[in-house]
Amino acid sequence: MKKGIRGWLLVYVIVLAIFSTHSLGLTIASLIISAHPSLVGMQSFIPLGALLFYVITNLIEVVYTIALFVLMFKKKKSAIINNIIFNALSVVFLLSWHFIGEKSVIGTFVDALPGLIGLGYFLTSKRVRNTFVD
Repeated sequence: MKKGIRGWLLVYVIVLAIFSTHSLGLTIASLIISAHPSLVGMQSFIPLGALLFYVITNLIEVVYTIALFVLMFKKKKSAIINNIIFNALSVVFLLSWHFIGEKSVIGTFVDALPGLIGLGYFLTSKRVRNTFVD
């Protein structure tokens, strides 16, 4: 039985770090654009409720990612269920952003793919079950 954060699990961890960094960057950019909409050719401000929802959900994902890294590198069994929850939550956030007009249909689909793949991986992988044990 293979154990450890190698192979596809290592790829998952690297992609998770990239996506978390990307989410943090988008959050900062959304705050800058909100303060100065003319920087991107907008004439009006973003509604405060939509901005707050976007910023808060992105920050939840970033903080949750840090918690996932702690659990995964300590090889805790709870890393499995927390990654499943995280991936499902990221898809729910994307769908909610779409429904309030912040994402296109294609953008939502493309951005949801990594979460759906991660969800499937954590639900079915033997490496995951063998790696994360208390």
